[in-house]
Amino acid sequence: MPTSKKYLSEKKTAQQTISISPALKDWIERYVSVNKKKAPKDESFKSISSFYNYVMEKSMEILSYGKTLDDFQMFVDHQTENFFEKLTFRAFIPLHEESVRTHRYTDLSLKDFTRFLFLLRSRYLEGVEPYDFGEIQKRFDILRNFYLENKIVKDIHLEILSDDKRYPKAIFYWTGNYRNLFWENSKMNAAVFGIIGVKITKVIYSENELYCRFNLRPTDLMFNQQKPRSLRKPLLDLARYNVNALLNSQKILQDQTFYLWMKFAEDHDTYIKFHSNEARNQWIKGMINDIETKGKPKEIIPYILMIFSKLHWIDIEDLESNSFKIRLSEKSDNEEITYMLDLLSNYSNISKAEGRYYLDRKIKA
Repeated sequence: MPTSKKYLSEKKTAQQTISISPALKDWIERYVSVNKKKAPKDESFKSISSFYNYVMEKSMEILSYGKTLDDFQMFVDHQTENFFEKLTFRAFIPLHEESVRTHRYTDLSLKDFTRFLFLLRSRYLEGVEPYDFGEIQKRFDILRNFYLENKIVKDIHLEILSDDKRYPKAIFYWTGNYRNLFWENSKMNAAVFGIIGVKITKVIYSENELYCRFNLRPTDLMFNQQKPRSLRKPLLDLARYNVNALLNSQKILQDQTFYLWMKFAEDHDTYIKFHSNEARNQWIKGMINDIETKGKPKEIIPYILMIFSKLHWIDIEDLESNSFKIRLSEKSDNEEITYMLDLLSNYSNISKAEGRYYLDRKIKA
């Protein structure tokens, strides 16, 4: 806690002589002079003495809360805080770590993040002179503080390696705290570099250490002065390329078995067939029993149709009229077709016309 006022001197002012280098003295004087012009009403820039007093008092307050001088480098400026405040929120990590687990096995839907990505592009590049990679490094260092302070990552670095003034090589690497969130952030980082106009040339990813590194090279899109609308497509294409570079580097099929099933679910040339009647009843009727106990009667038939649609047994034509076409083969899948129609007949009257089936819900007396 800050020092209590009762321990402080009752004098209005006191003098304390310190020795500083000429360079630091000039730096402070210039800083006060410049900011006094920017904010003439700010009392802290009224004089050199006022500035010293303001800085020392605030520093002592910060130190009294257990912070150290090293923490000063981690502070996030107000502009960065205000920028991310509109785009972020605090949440329970275990909940979101579990909820994004299956997202590991899917591509990043850039259309859902387009506005966010282009806001980040502006944050990195707005007002930057073409090929001023020194300024880019400074802006990254500011954003780095935000990432670290909010524990989005454990550590994060951007290093510009070569002296090429237009297309310097760089590496971007970071470590995480939580397996699934780390992977999601890795996909987002890949997309962000694409939107900025930087191409990923190599990916190194360690699942055990939660470490990821991108080898990077800027493209002509980075400092392109065309209107944002004309750059939208090529930048999104580069973002997709970067995300795919990360996904392809991992061959996630080796990671979790259900990723393969998720791919099957998207492929309408496949369908699910059960090993036994017992397994089929347990799976399908279990889901139907759930909707019978929790849902409304009118929802049951559309729900059952959705189950068979997800199994790729049928194509739903219209949920309003409960119409569908059977995709299964009458020759090889007659048992499945009979099972499905018998089950549907428990809840509806079934009619057929021109290859389409129509269901009319039975009204219980």
